[in-house]
Amino acid sequence: MGNRLAGKVALLTGTAGGQGRAAALLFAREGATIVGCDLKVESGRETVAMVEASGGSMTSTEPVDLGDSAEARSWIAEAAALHGGFDVLYNNASLPRFASIAEMTDEDWHYTMRNELDLMFYT
Repeated sequence: MGNRLAGKVALLTGTAGGQGRAAALLFAREGATIVGCDLKVESGRETVAMVEASGGSMTSTEPVDLGDSAEARSWIAEAAALHGGFDVLYNNASLPRFASIAEMTDEDWHYTMRNELDLMFYT
C-alpha cells in the first residue's frame, strides 16, 4: 500500500462497480479511509470486501439514493460525523437514460437530470 492519502477520509459515490469500485481500491491502496455508497446492496458489499481483502479500510451504505436531497445530505453528514470530517469527495455516481433529444421523453429527461445533476448538487 502507498501512503499518498494516509490519514485522509475519502467519500466515494457509486462504489458498487466500475469506476467507483476501481477508485475505492485505488484510494484504499494509497492509504485513505473510504466511505462509500451506492444503490446496489450486494455489489456495494462486494466492494467493501475487496477493499478489506487488499488491506484497506472501507465502510459503505446501501442503498443510498443521491438524487434525493435528504438521503444525499444525510449520507454526507453521517460520514463526516463518524470521521470528524472528510478530505475528498469523489462523486462518481450517475444514472442517466440515453436517447437522442428528438426521442427523449420528458420523463427520461427529468430522470436523467435528477440522477446526473441533482445528485451532484446534493452531495
